[in-house]
Amino acid sequence: MKLPVLNSPYSQINNLLYKSYLPQIINSAVETGLFDALSGKSLSLRDLAQELNTDERITGALLRILVAIDFMKEQDGYYSLTVLSEEYLVSNSLVNQLEAVRMFAEGTSPFDGLKQALKGETKRFNSGMWVSENAVLAMEKSAKAGEIQAAVSFIKSMPDFYGAIKMCDFAGGTGHYSFAFLHENGNLHSHVYDLPEVCSLAKELKCREENFDRITYHDINGLGDCSLGNDYGVFFISRFLYECREEAVLRAFLKKVNGSMKKGGLFISSHIASCSKKECGLTIAMVELMTQARGYPVYKLSVNALKDALGETGFGEITILQPDESVAFPIQLLAAKKTKDAE
Repeated sequence: MKLPVLNSPYSQINNLLYKSYLPQIINSAVETGLFDALSGKSLSLRDLAQELNTDERITGALLRILVAIDFMKEQDGYYSLTVLSEEYLVSNSLVNQLEAVRMFAEGTSPFDGLKQALKGETKRFNSGMWVSENAVLAMEKSAKAGEIQAAVSFIKSMPDFYGAIKMCDFAGGTGHYSFAFLHENGNLHSHVYDLPEVCSLAKELKCREENFDRITYHDINGLGDCSLGNDYGVFFISRFLYECREEAVLRAFLKKVNGSMKKGGLFISSHIASCSKKECGLTIAMVELMTQARGYPVYKLSVNALKDALGETGFGEITILQPDESVAFPIQLLAAKKTKDAE
């Protein structure tokens, strides 16, 4: 048998395919209690297997994988968590991402309909996927893993923020950004706008949280149903302007935003942008494909288009914080000041 001459390494494909099993492996470690058992301490393989009541040999094989992906450290036969695992994979961590791990390990793939989408059979996007309790809490947990911290740091760098007493948090979900901003400005009251089902869930889920009395929730059903109020010193919007992908729609929305704000007020957008790192770039490319295949046309925002639209609708003094590629998605933050009423 004459064998073909190979010109490229199959290992590149094989390794990638095996990495696709990692969510199941990590989730099994979570459900076994491995990360919780090692939180704040180190154990030998034997002691860990005894504490978890697991097979020592298989537990050792699992630990070697977790060490290889930097979720675990091993020194002199003792295993401990890395900072990464301690923050995001321990159940009592305030920013644990266990629901995200579970979703990737157990849920149906968002690419199940990709073949049909490629053939032009794109589904109509179902916005109802964002209105369940699990969905809104998952979005809040994900944002707490770096995005909210970045937004707070950014807004604190704006001197005008501390003089604001009224803000709009548009498409604000549970108000998780608002609660963080209110903590930094004791005079601020926030008005959160979202779908009726989301607002109802938010009131139920957040009613015992500090500063809940400084948030008012408002039901909306889309861009055409936007009575935004007035005199906002801050207008914050996170990952929504993709809905305004058409220039005319974006300008019309920004005019409405302008009309709801005080002169000198801050408009701040947090949105996914392009990134330079190969790994982040691949993730964003997959998000783009996933959302388009499910009927959502775009999930990135052109900063130049946004700057142009802001300039034409009464905003100026634009400040941009380039994407932080250490968070789950490279988020770009943009601030603009209302300099005049929109024409």
